[in-house]
Amino acid sequence: MRITALRTTDVRVPLNTPAKWSGGTRLTAPAILVEIDTDEGITGLGECVGPTIPTLHAILEREFAPFLIGADPLRHELLLHRLDEFAVNWAGIARYAIAGIDIALWDLKAKALGTSVCNLLGGVYRDTVEFMGYLFIDRPETNAAQARRYVDEGYHTLKVKVGRDIEEDARRLQTIRDAVGWDVALRIDANMAWSRSTALRAIQRLSEFKLQYVEQPIPDTDIDGLAWLSRTVNVPIAADEACTSLQSALELISRRACEVLILMVSEAGGLTRARDIVHLADAAGIHVVLGTWAELGVGTIAGAHLIAASRNFTLASDTHYSMQDDDVLTEMLPLKGGRLPLPLDRPGLGVELDPARVEHYHRLEARDSVFYDPDNPAFIPRTGVILP
Repeated sequence: MRITALRTTDVRVPLNTPAKWSGGTRLTAPAILVEIDTDEGITGLGECVGPTIPTLHAILEREFAPFLIGADPLRHELLLHRLDEFAVNWAGIARYAIAGIDIALWDLKAKALGTSVCNLLGGVYRDTVEFMGYLFIDRPETNAAQARRYVDEGYHTLKVKVGRDIEEDARRLQTIRDAVGWDVALRIDANMAWSRSTALRAIQRLSEFKLQYVEQPIPDTDIDGLAWLSRTVNVPIAADEACTSLQSALELISRRACEVLILMVSEAGGLTRARDIVHLADAAGIHVVLGTWAELGVGTIAGAHLIAASRNFTLASDTHYSMQDDDVLTEMLPLKGGRLPLPLDRPGLGVELDPARVEHYHRLEARDSVFYDPDNPAFIPRTGVILP
């Protein structure tokens, strides 16, 4: 079997709710669909997400395609190694592009073998995966109403974006708890917004709301600070922006800087490297939660296959998928009440693209940037801020 073509299509699917966080406001879920064709008529499907779609598109088309055309797609690890070595000087951004290729190779290989990606990743540990309900920065009553809708639908875990104003965050969390009670798991994510002292004060202030964990409270470069917070506060600390590769995960684990790793398939460089991180964390007794860059259906189901094949996803994972009213697939993923069953009776990832939807969202004009507030052009995101 040989690869005959690498095809890429950038798409943008609107979110039904603005995703406002400490560093900006996201209005769409932008992605690059990756299709790897072979001379045996099998096509592998992948998805790239990340901070800059145009750059990723250029990397795929101009830098990585020559390594793939004519290659044997079943020599999976060799292809990944070649891409890793070629991009060694710009590995951070390259991993987002490699992730889409890696997902497509897993899909292609599973289709060739007539089984699901989950079976190749380790076998079915669970056939349904759990996701949380996302709550972004908004008015307390708006957050509370959305939280109630999530819980009424069947969600057991909620994630709340915080970081711009400690007392306003406290009001939001109080209103959410008043709406859903104390049995629902509640986690918060500051996205590196706070300085060390602000993080300590904020966590002490917000811990009364029974937090499952606090995600990336300080800048990703301050591993010493994360370790200090983990030893100081009585709420588990999770590393997100600080966990972007196998090497960074190893550092976080070796320095006991967190109790939870927020792992993104895109940042890790695909399912292969993400699985390596999951195994590493499992051996060290560190919990893993799948994070999100607002993946569409392809990326979401790819992550679900990874979760389903591992014992180390004990907590609900992240997704923006409940904030989408449409997708590029032939049918929306059946995410209901925070539960997503896997299509294990179909080979590969088990999903197909809808050409009409792909074309529609390829032509949609929308701003992709997540580090920007459209209603406040003067807004400049900052990390490690000292708040009053």
